Amino acid sequence: MRFECKGENFSNVIQQVSRARSKTQSQNYLQDVFLNLEDHILTLRATNLEITCEKSFSVKGIQNGSCILKGDTLVKIIPLLKRENTVFFCELIDGVFSIKTEKDIVEIKTTPYEDFPTLPPQGELIGSISILSLSTLLREVSFCSATTEIKPEISSIFIYSKEKDLISVATDSYRLAEKVVNNENNLNISVLIPQKYVVDILSILNDEEGEISIYKKDGLLTLSNSNLNLCIHIITGNFPDYRQLFPKEFSTTCLIDKEELQKSLTLTTYFTEQYSQVKCIVNDNNVTLSSKNENIGQVINTIKTEKEGADIEVNYNNKYFLDVFSHINGNKIKLSFTTANKPVFMEGNNDISFTYLLMPLNR
Repeated sequence: MRFECKGENFSNVIQQVSRARSKTQSQNYLQDVFLNLEDHILTLRATNLEITCEKSFSVKGIQNGSCILKGDTLVKIIPLLKRENTVFFCELIDGVFSIKTEKDIVEIKTTPYEDFPTLPPQGELIGSISILSLSTLLREVSFCSATTEIKPEISSIFIYSKEKDLISVATDSYRLAEKVVNNENNLNISVLIPQKYVVDILSILNDEEGEISIYKKDGLLTLSNSNLNLCIHIITGNFPDYRQLFPKEFSTTCLIDKEELQKSLTLTTYFTEQYSQVKCIVNDNNVTLSSKNENIGQVINTIKTEKEGADIEVNYNNKYFLDVFSHINGNKIKLSFTTANKPVFMEGNNDISFTYLLMPLNR
């Protein structure tokens, strides 16, 4: 194998593909990166067997070949070799892969590549989606997904199509987030994507633009464009029927300044106990938040609000309450209640495409 390429291109692809490597030390070759040169196309592949990422880009190919390189080594050293307009001269001789620049020579031992996993079959094309829309659907709700794998269906992001919308939803049974985007391409999809790989998937997609095709085969979802293939083993099962939580009407609604509410909730965090409980009382045109810790003291904070409906008093986990602020757009938050034992619904005043449900604490 012998080729020349821009150092910046090689470095970017290494960083992107390496997101799919295994994080477990015991899986040796799954921590590595596979390289294959065919004419003037260099293809890199990494996998942890749950997600597989393969990316190709143009180089000046001199001699075709394949090898496996240590992923940790590549990720650490390549950015240090990259400088402005740096050209890498790469060559594989007698099991040693060398990278030469004007100032550096690095030699890395390779391992046999014959048993390295191949790219899984794509399956049936089900449509396409803009990378921006897909990233938005995953990013905006993933913080609500369960981190335990006892119930795989709720340790995942559920993405599905409904009429003119694409909807993503995640829950850990204590809170739930739903994001809606326009289904511009009339994509017909219903899929559960594992939460534990969402950060890596988003990092890989972050370097791509435009639209990406979606293929599905049994328990495998493949995202593909002209030079990237990202294969994801998806969850088989059914997401809970969460829409039954949405009432036909609310008994109480109030509109609160977002910044004031966030400050008030942050203040209560310093006075909570085991369950991070904050008491929320809505009466007249006020929202009063309070928390108490027997060893520290207590705090009571009142915020003005635009209220409609009945008074209500509910307890919440203030950490879960605070988690939503970075996902809500607008300078005000709308809180909608039914009863004290049902979830509160939260939306931004400028964006109703995102909805957050927070269950009350009944302790």
